[in-house]
Amino acid sequence: MSSTIDQLINKHIEIWSETDSKKRRIKIQEAYTSNCRVFDPFFSEVIVGHDALDNLIDEVQAKNPGKVFTVIPGTVDEHHDQARFSWRYESSENPIVITGQDFIAVENGSIHSLTVFVDKPTSD
Repeated sequence: MSSTIDQLINKHIEIWSETDSKKRRIKIQEAYTSNCRVFDPFFSEVIVGHDALDNLIDEVQAKNPGKVFTVIPGTVDEHHDQARFSWRYESSENPIVITGQDFIAVENGSIHSLTVFVDKPTSD
């Protein structure tokens, strides 16, 4: 895996788990293109840009307080400035675990496109 992709995936996961909006906003600007696009199965419209991404993350966190994202080890695969990986979204206080996969496209060292797939929630 390229170190750039690895760093972007780690920053991406940090961003989606960051609850401090000021810190998250700085990280979004560092990791995503200004016109980044997010394709999320729970929204019919494509989310475009830093503000919309930040609002989406706020909404996800509000619906899932205390949960954090982690990359499932061994699931990262990348080529041609694109990557896919699986993740877990969980909290020690809540037995419901959400898993899914993200597909990212990188442009000039930043995430330009994110496509999210979410599995059916389960209890561990």
